[in-house]
Amino acid sequence: MTLQQLKCFLVMAEVLHYTKAANQLYISQPSLSYALSELEKELGVPLFERRGNRTCITKYGESFIPYVRQIFMTLDDATARLYEMLDASSGKISLGYIYSISFDFVPRILEMFYADAGNSRITFDFFQGLHYAMIEKLKSADLDLILSADPNDKTIMGVPVFSQELFVIVPEDHRLARREEVSLADVKDEPLITIGGTASNIRNHLVKCYEKIGARPIIAGEVAECIAMSALVRAKLGIAVTPLSPTFEGGGLKVLRFRKEERDAMKRKIYLLWLKDRQLEPSAKRFRDFILNNAANYKPNEGSKFGI
Repeated sequence: MTLQQLKCFLVMAEVLHYTKAANQLYISQPSLSYALSELEKELGVPLFERRGNRTCITKYGESFIPYVRQIFMTLDDATARLYEMLDASSGKISLGYIYSISFDFVPRILEMFYADAGNSRITFDFFQGLHYAMIEKLKSADLDLILSADPNDKTIMGVPVFSQELFVIVPEDHRLARREEVSLADVKDEPLITIGGTASNIRNHLVKCYEKIGARPIIAGEVAECIAMSALVRAKLGIAVTPLSPTFEGGGLKVLRFRKEERDAMKRKIYLLWLKDRQLEPSAKRFRDFILNNAANYKPNEGSKFGI
């Protein structure tokens, strides 16, 4: 059964005249008769019959019509979807990102992206999560792009977008709270509240930073996001070494910066990541290229909102 045979059936069912149907289809009458005959053979039922001088559709043909129409409607929908996917000015992008850039970088880059009216028909599905959970979603094609740390994975392409500064968060009555800057050596023996445990890249980054001064972080608690982190630091269960977040604003906490000579070493790079062997839809490519071309215009928050 071919699409041409089904098309011949629908046209014939509409006009019920071989010559007229053949003309509409731009084929010869024998070709039309042959196509319908082959379709009837495959189905095992007659679709049309002669009644005197008239060609009539059979009860089998009447029953077959809505299903054939649905086939062509589905094909039209599928074709339209493919054209939509090929249109870089429309489509839906699945974007994942780590918690710490959700309040600053992501909304700012989206605002810049939508400032171009040509992007107004592009929509997003957002996923906010821990680094390794997003890597798995990227590999399973649940996400098109993610913003996170470099996974050092040969199957993933990554381009650095910006460097994210880390700060020390302590209770306001902590022994270091009167300082404006600290060194890692000042806090190496302090219990830490960290995000995500081994599922979070930032903990691995801190372990490497501590190793450089011959120390290991003392993990007092692991949380899923910054709200829980700030609550535990306020409760004096430990301090945090983390990117800034609005959850650290308000009373009860002091935000400290690392000394200038250590600041770059404590920063971590945020990358835009996508699968090497996966073909991105044009809209996802468009957004990827927009980020890469405009990353230089993004200036990370370096603590001005927090008075440091």
